[in-house]
Amino acid sequence: MNFNNLYYFTVLADFQHYTKAAEHLCITQPSLSHAISSLEKEYGVKLFEKDGRNIKLSKYGDLLNSYISKGFKEIEHGNRLLDQFAYKDAGYVDLSFLFVLGYQFVPELIKNFNLNTDYKNIIINLKQYNTQDSISGLKNGSIDISLCAFVSNEPTITFSPVLKQELICIVSDNHPLAQYNSIEMEQLIQFPLIKYADAVGEIQDVIDKLFKHCIGYPQTQNYLSEEITIAGFISTGIDHCIAIVPNLELLDGFKIKKIKLNHPDAYRNIYLAIANNRPMANCVKLFYAFIMQKYT
Repeated sequence: MNFNNLYYFTVLADFQHYTKAAEHLCITQPSLSHAISSLEKEYGVKLFEKDGRNIKLSKYGDLLNSYISKGFKEIEHGNRLLDQFAYKDAGYVDLSFLFVLGYQFVPELIKNFNLNTDYKNIIINLKQYNTQDSISGLKNGSIDISLCAFVSNEPTITFSPVLKQELICIVSDNHPLAQYNSIEMEQLIQFPLIKYADAVGEIQDVIDKLFKHCIGYPQTQNYLSEEITIAGFISTGIDHCIAIVPNLELLDGFKIKKIKLNHPDAYRNIYLAIANNRPMANCVKLFYAFIMQKYT
């Protein structure tokens, strides 16, 4: 299959006139005729029919054009996108981030980045992923930069801490622990705990380690994926359950009590992750440098 011949075919399909199509392609009319004849011989069907002084697509040519023209349009679109990467101040950046960062951190990040007119031609594509999917995206090139948790044994990924989130206990307003402003981990053991679902990532591992030196571990009440749903369950006071979550402002709207954890490791880090074995486009370098300078 000769891709030049296929391209000549799409141009001729647009012009439906050999002379005009040849002029557009900057080739001779006999060369164009030979290319079309080669395609017709290869496919075994006529692709064009005479229509007075002009030509028109045959039913087979129309079928071929419906597929080939889409393919070349996609190639042209991809070429335009890649052309942008040749310029330092233009292009597309694919950023993935944890769901919890979508409430405040990422919107503020994008707002601050867009305020700089030097970056007006850089478009940030946002994708909410868990850490595992983000790492996979960095490895296969579908993600340029990720805000995620740290993952060990990933030599091709560079992690830089950019945010520390305090972990707190939340209970309903009428919960027996609601009288406390701060609490020891041992005091939580007697109450059922709402845990994070496995797909969310490392945050549940961090929470589990907070109970490492306790005499026991709370009974699991349920598994949920994000903080709004968790806070909703907690606010009902069901089974006097508790949860340990990042200290987010958006939780203030629920009928819950935030309680400080008296533990030196009651926090989790958020990392800026990139693939260190892939070339980085100039626009990605700019966005990466902006985050590193402002948040590390």
